[in-house]
Amino acid sequence: MPIRVEHRPSRASVDFLVRCYRFVVCEWPRAEREQVRDEGFEQRFRESCHRELHDWNISAEQEFHLGAGLDTASGVAHEVDIIARHTDLTAIVEMKNRSGVLPGKNDVIVFFAKILDYLAANPMILSNDVCLAFMSRNSFEARGIAACLGLGIHPVAPDLRPLPILVDNAWRMQFELNQGLQIPSNLMERFDDFCAQLNRLSAELNDTWLDNRCGYLSENSILLKAVWPPEVDSLAHQLRQVSGECSEILNAFKVSKKAKES
Repeated sequence: MPIRVEHRPSRASVDFLVRCYRFVVCEWPRAEREQVRDEGFEQRFRESCHRELHDWNISAEQEFHLGAGLDTASGVAHEVDIIARHTDLTAIVEMKNRSGVLPGKNDVIVFFAKILDYLAANPMILSNDVCLAFMSRNSFEARGIAACLGLGIHPVAPDLRPLPILVDNAWRMQFELNQGLQIPSNLMERFDDFCAQLNRLSAELNDTWLDNRCGYLSENSILLKAVWPPEVDSLAHQLRQVSGECSEILNAFKVSKKAKES
């Protein structure tokens, strides 16, 4: 089954989320730790963004004005961990590295409330695409993933690829097939099922993403569309499952491609 998602992620959003995922999977386990509360989790990621994301503007440490001198509707400034700006996208990230405590639904809701407080006072934020991400060193509580999906936030953890990365991986594998890569029939069946699951997830979550839920109306007004609540608990389970399946299928594709080249 070909990949046919409802909302094709922008290249900038995929690039940024790949940076998030590679950091938690590959870089943080080997990173130098600091004697601070999060062991330097946020600072090491900020450094990786400066190093790897060219043509992006990365916010400074302890940023209370969304990286652009912005105030909130409440008048109370909120610290947001990372704000990364590209010509086509604003990425806003919350990061948690807590020993023995996984991010849960309340952590996610507080993050979303901060963003709404900024949007209510600064509608122009929505004049470009906005990508919300929540990064965890370990994983998430099940309800934390569910809250992320219901509020249009991409959860990122070592065991959890964000949906845009899963979709991008599927397109890359489909490209290899279109180029003539031969894979075993059982792997083809798994790939078809993988694409079908991504299509379903994309359709169910399409209206939850911030760009589809909120929009710029004027310099002092935003549009907010009511969204029928998706079955987020089931979708959270599916996302975790399909993320694990992606790792196995990618490895099998690499084996087939290596065999073809040898």
